[in-house]
Amino acid sequence: MVQYKSIFFITFLGLVVFFSGCTGKQVGTPTPTLTPTPTVTVAQTVTVPTFPEATPTGNQTLVKLDSNRGFIPNNVTIKAGDEIVWDNYDTNTVTLASNDGFFDAQVLAYHQQYRYIFKKSGAYTFYLEQNKNLSGTIIVEAQPIPTATLPPTVNELPPGSLYVDARMKKPAIWGIDKYELNSLQVQMFNQQSVPLSITAQIVNSGQVLEENTFTLESQGSSYSFTNQKTHFINNTNVTLRLLIQGYQPVEYNFTEVNSLS
Repeated sequence: MVQYKSIFFITFLGLVVFFSGCTGKQVGTPTPTLTPTPTVTVAQTVTVPTFPEATPTGNQTLVKLDSNRGFIPNNVTIKAGDEIVWDNYDTNTVTLASNDGFFDAQVLAYHQQYRYIFKKSGAYTFYLEQNKNLSGTIIVEAQPIPTATLPPTVNELPPGSLYVDARMKKPAIWGIDKYELNSLQVQMFNQQSVPLSITAQIVNSGQVLEENTFTLESQGSSYSFTNQKTHFINNTNVTLRLLIQGYQPVEYNFTEVNSLS
């Protein structure tokens, strides 16, 4: 009896599997369906270089036209901003045309001219309508980029390069905030091995009263000067300004003394 029950169970299980296959139903865990990830396309921005138009240079190049020989010369190199002058040297009338559409066809009688300023670099061709085999090329080179000119470097005068002794006799009072400067003395020595070209200015309230220009040629050379005339000033703040070639200006205060030896 147990044997018949086993046969019956196996037969029943086989029928279940058979009918499951026939109905398309799967027995067990279903396989998940994967959804593909959409691809995002990023549009690329293409930057087209632009070339600024050159300003006219005023330079001209003559190209002769001939109905038999064409362009003379037939290849010309110029700079952007230059002007081409086409001149018909033929007694026959010719018609000048541009392959690049720069201008409408130009009918030129004997010694009649047409001018065009090329503002952008490139290679451009032209032809005569009477014979399109007669062509000429204009090669336009870009103008060179101007190089900025930097001002010359001005250095500070090295310490100890110059010994300066600036003295002035104490100005006399001749009114309210009015002084009379009648005597001053300046002496200086070059203490470096190179020449010093100097302009010495006597300055009061931003005004240059006098100036002297001289050169201290070598180490140990000296120069001295006194005032050329009497000055009437509003204060006693008198300075000596030295403009030394190749160096920044330097200033010295005058020392007031009761007398100058």
